[in-house]
Amino acid sequence: MQIEVEGPYPETGPLAVLARLMFCGAVVGIVAAVLAPTQDVPQLLRSNYLEHFAAFYVATLAGLAAMPRTSIVRIGAGLALFALGLEVAHLFWIADLAGARRNWEANTGGVVAAIAPILVERFRRRFWPH
Repeated sequence: MQIEVEGPYPETGPLAVLARLMFCGAVVGIVAAVLAPTQDVPQLLRSNYLEHFAAFYVATLAGLAAMPRTSIVRIGAGLALFALGLEVAHLFWIADLAGARRNWEANTGGVVAAIAPILVERFRRRFWPH
C-alpha cells in the first residue's frame, strides 16, 4: 500500500514527530550517559571513543531529520558545541584534559561523518545536467 502525498511533508506528520522525538531521546541519552557514574553506564562497544562517535553520529542523523529547514552546517556546529560543553563540564569532576579532548574529537567525528555524505551529494549534484 502506497500513500500519495501532495506538497511538502507536513510538520505534524507522524514521521516528522518521530524524528523530533528521536532527536530529543538521543540528546537526553547522551546527557544521561555523561552525568551517570562511570560504573553505571554499560559499555556497548569495545572502545569508549567508538561509543562517543556512534552517539553523536546517531544524534546528528536524528537532528538532520528533526530539523529539515535548518542549515546542515548550523546543526553540525550546534552539536559540536554541545559536545564541547559536555566535555568541558565533564572536566569539573574528572580532571583529564587529554581524555576530554579525545572524547570531543570522537564526538565531532561522529557529527562530521553523518554530515559529510550529504555535503558530498550536494556537491555532486552541481555537475548534473539540468
